[in-house]
Amino acid sequence: MFRIIFTIVLFSIALKLNGQATENFRYADSLTYSLYIEKSWNKLISAGNNAIKNGHDYYYLRMRIAIAYYEKHNYVKSAEHFRIALELNTNDQIALEYLFYSYYLSGHSYQAQSLMPLFYPQNRDRIVNESKLRKNIITFESFFSDSGTDDIISDPDAYFSDREAGSQIVTKYFINNSVSASHIIGNHVSYYHAFTNLLKENHLHYFDGSISADLLSQRVIQNQYYASLNFFTSTGWIISPSFHFITAGYPLISISTSGMNSSAKTYNVRSNGYFAGTAISKNTGFIVIGAEAGYSHINFLSQVHGTASFMVYPSGNSDIYIGAKVSAGMEIESSLSDLKIVSGFTGGFSIARKVWMELSGLMGEMNNYVSDNGLYIYNSPDILHSRFSGRIIIPVQKDGITIFAGGGISTYSSELIPEDGQISFSTNKLSYNSNNFTGGISWKF
Repeated sequence: MFRIIFTIVLFSIALKLNGQATENFRYADSLTYSLYIEKSWNKLISAGNNAIKNGHDYYYLRMRIAIAYYEKHNYVKSAEHFRIALELNTNDQIALEYLFYSYYLSGHSYQAQSLMPLFYPQNRDRIVNESKLRKNIITFESFFSDSGTDDIISDPDAYFSDREAGSQIVTKYFINNSVSASHIIGNHVSYYHAFTNLLKENHLHYFDGSISADLLSQRVIQNQYYASLNFFTSTGWIISPSFHFITAGYPLISISTSGMNSSAKTYNVRSNGYFAGTAISKNTGFIVIGAEAGYSHINFLSQVHGTASFMVYPSGNSDIYIGAKVSAGMEIESSLSDLKIVSGFTGGFSIARKVWMELSGLMGEMNNYVSDNGLYIYNSPDILHSRFSGRIIIPVQKDGITIFAGGGISTYSSELIPEDGQISFSTNKLSYNSNNFTGGISWKF
């Protein structure tokens, strides 16, 4: 309310200051002011843009147009005009506050945060309290996947081929629990990190060249830590170097033979892996474009990764958004390695700005695939080929809490892992689907 009243007073002063201007100027100024008072936002936008085309460009006109867009929740266009108003009237606290909220309400909280040093101290404290801008976010999430592999596991002899030495696994289920946190540690820097624990249950089949054995329950326990620094600017640039470390422990089978007798035993092994990379993105207004590049050493294979992405906000806010990305990965130690392409999409919309529905999907051969600047790594021996999911997001603004839940379906394939590293006969590809369920809660403080 303070912003609106103060702006109206300034507009009244503007009419008196421009008394010596041309009739066209006086008409445009009077018309846009009247439309502002009447809250005729569509007409004001049209009249204001026409006035600018006719050469009448000044602080008060830009403020009127910007507020009209703001009231229509088109925060991209309002931010554009508030920025120009600030160029015409440097350090104006009213335009600056509106610009802050244009960024904040459109979901670009980093850009909003970067404006904090420009406010007078008394305004800064008030805005932080009113907007509930918080420097810390903590999120707890659980993901459960139940694979449709009962037919394979109940009759392994019908599915596992013993033509050459090697092993093959099919997943029964896995549960992934994570806790992540984001901390704004400066006006242009934030730190994001996440710890993840994965518990996975597999059926393992092993053939040593003459004798086969099955491990009915191969339990994999995997721990992961991810960290990313985010350097951001008020112009919409974000640069994010990241690192992800993985360590997993699980049993394997060995077969020993003495005379005519043989026995299968299990022994525990541990494998470690990591990813290091950097992402860069730019908020251009209605579109956010991004690129990622990185290097990984996962499952004893070294790969390079690259991703290009975009997200479109057609209404100028987060009420509706749609985006896509394409990723490429390639092993760097094998001259026979093919370029693996993975494509994805994300889309969402709000219902009365109270509830958001979001859909997403990934498609491609995701063998040691890395996503979201290394935040997600798909390193299971059975290969993910597609994932489609939906979730509902419910923010509780008063308490800074967001609740989300969803589900989806994924397709996997299991293939023979040859003991000598070379496929001589057949990959023995087995395909199956899994049902996924997820839920979690975030808290800003």
